[in-house]
Amino acid sequence: MALLFEDNALLPIGIIIGVMFYLSKQIKQDILIVLLGLAISLSFEFLMVQLGWIAFKVYPYPIWFILLWSALLLTINSSMGFLTKLPWFVSVLICTVFAPASYWAGARFDVISIMSPVWHFWLSYGLAWALMFNIILIINKNIANKWYQSDRSDT
Repeated sequence: MALLFEDNALLPIGIIIGVMFYLSKQIKQDILIVLLGLAISLSFEFLMVQLGWIAFKVYPYPIWFILLWSALLLTINSSMGFLTKLPWFVSVLICTVFAPASYWAGARFDVISIMSPVWHFWLSYGLAWALMFNIILIINKNIANKWYQSDRSDT
């Protein structure tokens, strides 16, 4: 939706994020991972923009992109939770292979530019993105473990 409507998708994406928070079974953890994850992911994306690996119509990136990152981070404890159960190198491999696809799709819709050649972007950006995202997964797991231990010690 964001790729098609860009800034016109802000309200629908915001509503979806609101629903995701409302349905969250671990609201405190999700709030914290969104805040920490946005700091990490948007710093990473800013670096990628600075290096010329990606470019948006708006510098450094549009608001809808920030909202997409928020929505993605909210899936870590639900639909993307399977990544946390895999060995780290398998998770990195999966992210390396599949994450660049969304950026490539964005380039096909002319909402983002990616470095050429595409295979180079796919490998280098994919691996960098995968490592960054797996750091977020590790942080999320540590948050969950800390709260789980804290909850157990309270009883």
